[in-house]
Amino acid sequence: MLVRPNEIQKVANMFMNAVHEDEIDLLNDLYEALRSGDIEKADRLMDEFAVDLEDHFSTEEALMREADFFGYPMHKADHDNMRKEFKKVYDAWKERKNPKEVLDFLKEKFVPWLKLHVAQWDSVTAMHIGD
Repeated sequence: MLVRPNEIQKVANMFMNAVHEDEIDLLNDLYEALRSGDIEKADRLMDEFAVDLEDHFSTEEALMREADFFGYPMHKADHDNMRKEFKKVYDAWKERKNPKEVLDFLKEKFVPWLKLHVAQWDSVTAMHIGD
């Protein structure tokens, strides 16, 4: 298991919490497929994760705009940085299908980023938006 649900802070918005929980399930499935060397399953899950990540970020950004959240530019910038990071890893995966590259990214970059992002940005955003 890459990340346990209780490792990601809960925020003051049930919808955002549900999105995070679904993403953790997908991340753990992807992690296990990569670790086991199931390239076909990992490829399908990489595609699914790419769509999930964009839906996650776009939905939060729409909620922030609707709520006129003061931190929108900074929160979106953090999403945009991760979009760029993930795109590099995704493109490299599509080219080389190297599980180690994706595993390293997930363990060393994405999960630490997600924990920090939720604690710093999503928690403040959720308080502003409400439930």
